Amino acid sequence: MSSGSTESFVERRRHPRVEAGFELRGCPCEGGVVARMVARNLSLAGLQCVSTADFPEMTRLAVRMLLPPAPGRDGLPVEVEAVVVRSEEEASTSAGEPRYRLSLFFTRVADEERARLVQFLETS
Repeated sequence: MSSGSTESFVERRRHPRVEAGFELRGCPCEGGVVARMVARNLSLAGLQCVSTADFPEMTRLAVRMLLPPAPGRDGLPVEVEAVVVRSEEEASTSAGEPRYRLSLFFTRVADEERARLVQFLETS
């Protein structure tokens, strides 16, 4: 590839992500603080969110989400296990509370939960 080349970006993710803006909660699988989070995007493989608590990379989390309703569909509750694959501090809120951008990879998703994720992703 030459330095003047203008190749288009190719998405290499196995599962496409959709923009999302719903609230969820995460707690270390071993117990501890329950963090409020807001999803930024979601796929079958994971999600990116903003959290009120920082979790080190490789922390296993129990995640509970209520996927937003769509026309003719109630909100979809989903519980998964995930691991933090990236954690970065963001600018604090106007009240001075820290916020953290987390990337989560789903490590355990029951068949029923996966079906709910698929349903949500296909209609978003």
